[in-house]
Amino acid sequence: MDHARDQSVQSVQSVEAVSCDLLRDHVRSALQVARLMLDEVLDARFREEDPEQYLQLAIKACGELAMLLRVAKRALPSDEDASVMQGLAHDLAPLARLPHLYRLLLVRPSRAPMYAMAHFCLTELGVPDERFDRAARLALASSACAANERIPYRLLDAAWTRHIALDDSELQHPAIGLSPLGAGVDLLEATTEDAYALTHALPYATDFGRVPLPQSLDRNRLLLIADALAVKALDEDDLDLLAEVLMAPAILRMDWTPTLTFAWDVLERVWMEVGFVPCPGIPPPASNETRTQAVRRVLGTLYHTPLAAGVCCATLIACHAAPPLLECEGPGGMQLPPGKGKLWKVNWEKCSRETQESLNFLSLAFSLRRAVDDLDFARIREIVQSAAQAGLVEHPLFLQSLELLERATA
Repeated sequence: MDHARDQSVQSVQSVEAVSCDLLRDHVRSALQVARLMLDEVLDARFREEDPEQYLQLAIKACGELAMLLRVAKRALPSDEDASVMQGLAHDLAPLARLPHLYRLLLVRPSRAPMYAMAHFCLTELGVPDERFDRAARLALASSACAANERIPYRLLDAAWTRHIALDDSELQHPAIGLSPLGAGVDLLEATTEDAYALTHALPYATDFGRVPLPQSLDRNRLLLIADALAVKALDEDDLDLLAEVLMAPAILRMDWTPTLTFAWDVLERVWMEVGFVPCPGIPPPASNETRTQAVRRVLGTLYHTPLAAGVCCATLIACHAAPPLLECEGPGGMQLPPGKGKLWKVNWEKCSRETQESLNFLSLAFSLRRAVDDLDFARIREIVQSAAQAGLVEHPLFLQSLELLERATA
């Protein structure tokens, strides 16, 4: 019996190791996109073509690239990976400390978290700059440092940057209770911005799962909200949002739900087939566009989604929360749920019957989205009743559906 148990444990450990190796490969793939961004979009030779557009993109992209490097360091411990990340950090440093950013730190201290975020990440990665650091820290200590009206999750964003420069106490911000972490999400017709408010607040408040959320928060409720947002992302083929939602089990330190496990399987299949995680859309080309301009237009648009997916994978590794394997011995034969997206349907057809049956919430949530689109109250009532029979009546999505029916009746 002991020998059999040991073999079982070794088998589980082997599966986990393979899964983490794959996750690390995905993080390396994101780092390759970061290299392309630095070489083909943010290189100094393009600065004179459109200085204002270049500067705006540089500020945004530098922060995202530096964030990826900081989180990836936790997930890629090998010397070879460290060398790659160090090279990226050194090449990113001049962009993260542009003279214009230095000037903004002097005259706009209330925006210091945004302007100094990449710098603080790079300093932690071993690429410091004393002059820029002094300006950034003085800006954070300014009497006007908080004189910038921000919505709650953006307050957590600023607090996250401050904690890198100062200490973890910055993460214990009163805006946590006002953000979706405390207030929840209005799920029935949630916008992408509504969803991002949660998917950003989670990593900002916890430093990507390193620090636990306050015990006063209902982690199970937050996981269920993430379930509903994953359905939204699948319904809209929004892999950018999906990658961010999939950090939830790791950050919340909870088991993966069937819906999130299935959503991960969709993201990973597309990643493996395409070679990167595609973004929702690319702007059309300008007339007489050169090849260089085309590369910059495409890369400058799609880079965020692969980076977000890389951050997700690095977070899963660092939090020891690799997604479970999905049973795919299909076709399972169950009717296709009424979701609009295309990407998830390929995975559904490959799932076993048992897996399809476990995705009852996914099917009900897709049906609910169609009923809400049509404002079909009779159908919404039927779906809520089915959810109650399936033991899902306490799910935030169906609680809000019941409240909708009550408002309509009143």
